[in-house]
Amino acid sequence: MAPRGSFDDEYGYDEDDLKNSHFDDEFSLDDDEDDILGVRGGFGADDDEEVNLPYEGELFNEMLSKLHGTLIMYGEDDPQLMDLQAELLQIDADKLGTATDDMFYLEEASQIAKVLKKHINASPKVKEIHDNFMKDIVRFSDESAEGHPGDYYLEDED
Repeated sequence: MAPRGSFDDEYGYDEDDLKNSHFDDEFSLDDDEDDILGVRGGFGADDDEEVNLPYEGELFNEMLSKLHGTLIMYGEDDPQLMDLQAELLQIDADKLGTATDDMFYLEEASQIAKVLKKHINASPKVKEIHDNFMKDIVRFSDESAEGHPGDYYLEDED
């Protein structure tokens, strides 16, 4: 048996193994098999796999997107909307590390609606956001309900 070199480790790799390129190939992040665009570094088939959420999950994500989009879009000049956004973000931060995965989407949407309802008297905009959010909550039990159309829970004031 040959003497062990300085690069030998507990797994039996020696200096020649470490100089070979098969390690580079084995652990390479470049994967030509999924290169559907024909260009290295393009998005492969595995890179954009679709996550199959249930209807309730898709609805909830849409509602969150509308709500946070509304607060960002319209809240810059409205202190009540800024306060509302800060409270909703604090609730999200408080949930980190807890077992909220067991919570149903409707329950979480209802908790958000309660926060919105607390702030209804602060501003007519908050009341409009709450009312439009509630239109989307109805869609949890009635998929054919219209809900609130548009990307935001506030209508543009022209």
